[in-house]
Amino acid sequence: QLVVFGLSNQMVVAFKEENTVAFKHLFLKGYMDRMDDTYAVYTQRDVYDQIFFAINQYLQLPNISVGNHAYEKRGAEDTPLAVCQQFYKRG
Repeated sequence: QLVVFGLSNQMVVAFKEENTVAFKHLFLKGYMDRMDDTYAVYTQRDVYDQIFFAINQYLQLPNISVGNHAYEKRGAEDTPLAVCQQFYKRG
């Protein structure tokens, strides 16, 4: 039972990591795999470009995705894109 649990947990971790990489390639403009895995934007214009790129990619998702990434259906309606915004301050 312990081996089965370990294998199941490994599959979940692998699925999460692979999907994280897929989402980075889908929604981060110009993203390339790197050893240090850093990605940053530096100007206000870059931020807006990134946001508009992510929105456009989301709208094109059914046409560009070959995996299991798609909109959630609620009846005849597709779910909207949700943007989470967090602010950090020194405390």
